[in-house]
Amino acid sequence: MGIITFAMFCITADSVYYGFLSVTLKDQDFENANHFISTLLNPLSVIDIRAKGSLIVTPINNLLYNTNMNNLQQHGIHPRYTHLTVNLPLLFGPLIVQTFFESPSVFKRGTSGPNTRFFWLLISIVLTSVVGLSIVPHQEARFLCPLLLPLVLIYTWKQPRLSTSFWITWVLFNVITTYVFGVVHQGGVVPVMRFLNYQTSNIHGCYVLKNEDLTCGLRGEGDNFGGYNITTNLVFYKTYMPPQHLLVKPSVESGHRINMLDFSSRHEDLVKELEQSSGIVLRKIKPSEIDFAKTDVKNVYERTLFVTPSFVDLPKISQHRYMLIATFSPHLSFDDMDKMISRAEETNSPERQMNLNVFLLLSDKDDTL
Repeated sequence: MGIITFAMFCITADSVYYGFLSVTLKDQDFENANHFISTLLNPLSVIDIRAKGSLIVTPINNLLYNTNMNNLQQHGIHPRYTHLTVNLPLLFGPLIVQTFFESPSVFKRGTSGPNTRFFWLLISIVLTSVVGLSIVPHQEARFLCPLLLPLVLIYTWKQPRLSTSFWITWVLFNVITTYVFGVVHQGGVVPVMRFLNYQTSNIHGCYVLKNEDLTCGLRGEGDNFGGYNITTNLVFYKTYMPPQHLLVKPSVESGHRINMLDFSSRHEDLVKELEQSSGIVLRKIKPSEIDFAKTDVKNVYERTLFVTPSFVDLPKISQHRYMLIATFSPHLSFDDMDKMISRAEETNSPERQMNLNVFLLLSDKDDTL
């Protein structure tokens, strides 16, 4: 009974917090949490509480979302054996390898003596977790992180000390993977955010060019847009979710709007966005200048910066071009290793496939003035 009561409380609180369910007292919203609690403690007031909306059960929503292939395609589809053959060794290295090769002795220690039931409980946790998560074709290594504790307990069962060779391989494995996942994997995302902060801060001295685009200076004293409304679209594709706080966006937008658009792996949505964006007329500019393309609205200008790994084929957009303005490395995406390796085999410079590039969206016109 206690579990059911607590579960209903969590479901209701979650639904109210995210706006799917509204709870009122005599058709009036509660003033605060104290007001709600005091009402619950008053039996005469409880009968006047009304609820509108729907309850959201997060585990069921998670199951429904992950059984829809259209949703999973946005994040990437993997073979169902990925967790077993790739992610487990990738996360736990010597721990999972040693457990596998020493499984006869591990099971002998675990099934003899007291606490055998607890040992089998640990085994069942690992097996059901791996099998259950393998049913869903979107498989990321991080999903298996909670298995670290049961795997450690299984391997060290009745072992007062571990061998020196295990500790050496364990330390080396963690040093290498710390560098790979802490520096190389998606390593260009944070540096590119610093670059984008430079591209969107302290814009000043804006004026209209003869080609009807708008040009502005960078790194002035504060923001001064000259009465123009400008927008910078930051379009990300095939990267992890960019940390927006590194842009240091102002809490109140004055005349410069910054749109952060993360398309993950949604290629069709990316193409639609780029088709709707205005391209800048190509001209020679100073490093301290940036241009904005005119739009259909008077005194409103925009520019689009497209951020994507170097192994990605740039979408072909009618009457638009791309200009590479910055590149950051090392940057690897283990979610698309097959594509990166394929592109590396096609070029004489495979190291160039380990970059995160920033492109400026151009029109098909050149400034000849």
